[in-house]
Amino acid sequence: MPQSMTGYGKGTAGDFRVEIRSSNHKNLDIHINIPHHLFSYETEIKRIIKKTIERGRVELFVPKQEMDNIKLKVNKSLAREYYNAFVSLRDELSLSDNIGIDMLVSQRDLFLLDEPEIDLENFYKALEAALKELTKTRVEEGQNLIHDISERIELIRKYISGIEQKRDEVVASSRERLYERLKEFLGDMQIDETRLVQETAILIERSDITEEIVRIKSHLKHFSEVITSNDSVGKKLDFIIQELRREINTIGSKAQHFEIANNVVEVKHELEKIREQIQNLQ
Repeated sequence: MPQSMTGYGKGTAGDFRVEIRSSNHKNLDIHINIPHHLFSYETEIKRIIKKTIERGRVELFVPKQEMDNIKLKVNKSLAREYYNAFVSLRDELSLSDNIGIDMLVSQRDLFLLDEPEIDLENFYKALEAALKELTKTRVEEGQNLIHDISERIELIRKYISGIEQKRDEVVASSRERLYERLKEFLGDMQIDETRLVQETAILIERSDITEEIVRIKSHLKHFSEVITSNDSVGKKLDFIIQELRREINTIGSKAQHFEIANNVVEVKHELEKIREQIQNLQ
């Protein structure tokens, strides 16, 4: 089911709370804000996220926990080594300073926090719950986008149908108008009537929009198939929109007809709206 890249989810388990939100981005861009005691699990957290999310900026936040029973350990043997080194240095340099606890406290590697074991089982449960809720909101938003896009595709089909209805009328009137202009231009010159008709037909063919209409219908059919698939659709749909814009621009330059020109403008407007919306589809 196609998903929006915008969503939010949270999960709790044990003492852990995990919040995760996603927004529009051309690739997968993961940002993690976690307490220091989870730093060593960052790679695994990203691996789990990548199993669920393919595109978008993802921000994960785990609030710092109030850890009970934290103890501070002192490396006493290292403290003695520091003390002996300070005393030796003082004596060698004939310094008068006293070696006190304040000098030892400044040596950070003497102290180590003895934290209780991390409850990884509950952490990963909270993470999975947050991802599940995030996916739910992304799917719901994706369905809203698809509904609106599908309505716009139907509008485009109507505009193309209107262009198609005017096509034969335009070709016939253009053929007659061009034929008369050629006759007027040639004046009294002797020219084979059949040849004149053939040349007129060649010039008219250059302004025919039949092929463009056929390709547009094919692109619209492909678009509808892609948007209802279970794959990531954003990039595929963006490519189809580019192809549709190219074809409708060609029609606009070929068909010099007021009603067709109006329909071309409307199709361009709807394609631009669709292009904006699919930027937020995974």
